[in-house]
Amino acid sequence: MLIAAHALEVLLLLAVPYLLARRLAGRWELPRGVFGVGLLTFIFAEIGRMLFARATSFAFTEQWIPLPSEDALPVVSAALAGFAAALTGEGVRVYAYRRYLPDHRTSRAGVLHGLGHGGAQAMLSGALVLFMAGLAILGKGKNFEEMQAMGFEGRTAIRVGMKVYAWWEGSPLSAVLAGLNGLWLVALHVGLSVAVARAMRGAKLWLLAAALLHGLAVFALTWAADALPGEGAEAGLHAGIGVAGLLLAWAAARQGPGSEAPSSSASEAGDDEDGAEAEEAGDAPSSSR
Repeated sequence: MLIAAHALEVLLLLAVPYLLARRLAGRWELPRGVFGVGLLTFIFAEIGRMLFARATSFAFTEQWIPLPSEDALPVVSAALAGFAAALTGEGVRVYAYRRYLPDHRTSRAGVLHGLGHGGAQAMLSGALVLFMAGLAILGKGKNFEEMQAMGFEGRTAIRVGMKVYAWWEGSPLSAVLAGLNGLWLVALHVGLSVAVARAMRGAKLWLLAAALLHGLAVFALTWAADALPGEGAEAGLHAGIGVAGLLLAWAAARQGPGSEAPSSSASEAGDDEDGAEAEEAGDAPSSSR
C-alpha cells in the first residue's frame, strides 16, 4: 500500500503538469516552448533565491543586520523567504515575458508558463521521491555493514539507514497528500504567471498583486512548517494557497483594460493599414478620371 501511494505521488508530481500543458498547448494552438520557458524561469528564480539567502546570511554574520531574538527568528526567516520569493520569482517572470515571450502575453500563454514554472518544482520533488523510494526498497532490512556494502560509509550509512527506516514507517496518506500539495503549488504559479502576463499588457497593478500573493504564500508555508499541528492543517494551507492562485488567474484573465494581447493588436493594426491602402488604390483611378 505504501509503495502504491508513493507511486501515485510520483505520478502526480512528474506527469500531471507536463501532460496538462501538452493538452492545453494543442487545444489553444500555442507552442510548447512557452512551457519550456516556464521551466527555465523556475531554475533562474531558484538561483536568485539562493544568492539572496547567501547575501542575507553574510549580512547577519558581519552584523550589518542585527540578529533577531529567538522568539522572532521564525517570523523573520519566513518574512525574508517570502520577500526573496516575490522578488526573484516575479522579477524572472517579467524578464521572461520581455526577452523570450514578447508575442505570448495572453492569459492562456500565462497558464502554460505557470505550468512550466510550478511544474519544474513539482517534477524536481517527484524525482527526489522516486530516488528515495528506490533507495528505501533496496535498503529495506539492511544492517550497517550491508549499507556500507552498498557504497555508503560511516555517518552517511547511518543517515541513509535512518531515512530508509523513516520511509517505511510513513503512512500512505502522507504520500498522497504530498503529491496533492505539490499540485496546489503548481496552481499558485499558474495564477502568478497569468497575473504577470496581464501586467505586461499594461495593467501594472497585477504585478504587485502577484508579488504580494507569492510573498504571503511562501511566508505562510515557511512559518507553518513547524507551527502547524498536523498533515491535515498543512494540506489545508496548500489547498488555500492553490485556490488563491486560481482566483488570481481568473481575475487577471477577465476582459478589461490591457487585456488584449500585443500580437492581436498588431494584427488588427495591420488589417486596418491593408484596408486603408486598398481604399486608396481604389480611389486613385476615379480621381484621375
